[in-house]
Amino acid sequence: MKKFENRIVVVTRETRLEKVLVAQNTVSQAKFYINSLGADFDEYKEEHDQYSVSVKLARRDLEELGNVQLLDRRFLPNFIFAPGDIVVVIGQDGLVANTLKYLDGQPLIGVNPDSSRWDGVLLPFEPQDAARIVAETIAGRRKIEEVVMARARVQNGQELLAVNDFFIGQRTHTSARYVIKYGGLKEPQCSSGVIVSTGLGSTGWMKSIISGASRISDSVIGKPYGGRQEADNLTEVDEELPVPVMMAQMAEMPEIIQDEVLEEAKVQYEAAPAPAAPIQMERRQFSTRDFESEKKLTKKKKTFGPSELAKVVGKWSSTELIFAVREPFPSKSTGTNIVFGTISPGEPLRIESLMGENGVIFSDGIENDFITFNSGTEAVIALADKRGRMVV
Repeated sequence: MKKFENRIVVVTRETRLEKVLVAQNTVSQAKFYINSLGADFDEYKEEHDQYSVSVKLARRDLEELGNVQLLDRRFLPNFIFAPGDIVVVIGQDGLVANTLKYLDGQPLIGVNPDSSRWDGVLLPFEPQDAARIVAETIAGRRKIEEVVMARARVQNGQELLAVNDFFIGQRTHTSARYVIKYGGLKEPQCSSGVIVSTGLGSTGWMKSIISGASRISDSVIGKPYGGRQEADNLTEVDEELPVPVMMAQMAEMPEIIQDEVLEEAKVQYEAAPAPAAPIQMERRQFSTRDFESEKKLTKKKKTFGPSELAKVVGKWSSTELIFAVREPFPSKSTGTNIVFGTISPGEPLRIESLMGENGVIFSDGIENDFITFNSGTEAVIALADKRGRMVV
């Protein structure tokens, strides 16, 4: 058999037992510690043993194909992948997502080390299949699916990628203060943070947020908490955007109060060049006459139904992201109009921090890999230029 000339990089992780052993030093101490917490030491050991067997099996078979290098997940940020590498990740799903961020076009193969324990949405292959899948990938006989990522960037040039989702808020998950800017509007908010999800991650954290919000909304309609508690004048035109751009986005704005938007945009519009032609919108045509007559419009709420979200949810290659505000608090100084929407290539989400300390942006559930997000920092959340490549 002709051997593969480039490397096969096998990415692994610590098991729960190994993490406990680092702190407890010996197996007997680890057993006492785990059992004292009410957990089952035998469960930890069985999981550890199964993972070890899976890694050994995959490695043994892969070494027949070429040079194999084991890589612990802790060293991913500093590891340099060669362009011709093939990457095999021995899961869970989170390890696949974390690894994709450090690749630059190399194909990734997800292996489920214990299918009896882990569902493994991103782990379609068994350890005994690893060598065959690698060989078929080298020969060009495997389908490779593109994975779209999200990017968060702040003013000083720092940026972070997300394969599944971003969390933007307080490190301690307490109330976060910020100004959210989306669709030509901006609004001060206080919430448990903002989640931005890719198509790949939309069936995870984002799904739980949407499901919970839907159930809660159904439960409180017509009850005290169902009414609007916040002031009505908190959502404003984002004056950093040129008015013609703002007008073109109005049809896609969530929770739009269009009469307020037009009135506040009047001054901006008079100073901007007149458009060559009226801007066409889905249900309405806007022109300069709207501003001259100061015509009032009916309040319009942008809604997202199954048909609109279908092109994002579960679609790894979707060129849109979804954002949702967690538990927005209505008050005299904080609004709840801009709480959900889609982020497209031409319409990023911007968030300006009002937090004196502990503000963070982290991705894919890895809290120790973050961008500091304190007062004065503005983050732009958009689609990333880089794409992941998953072997399926």
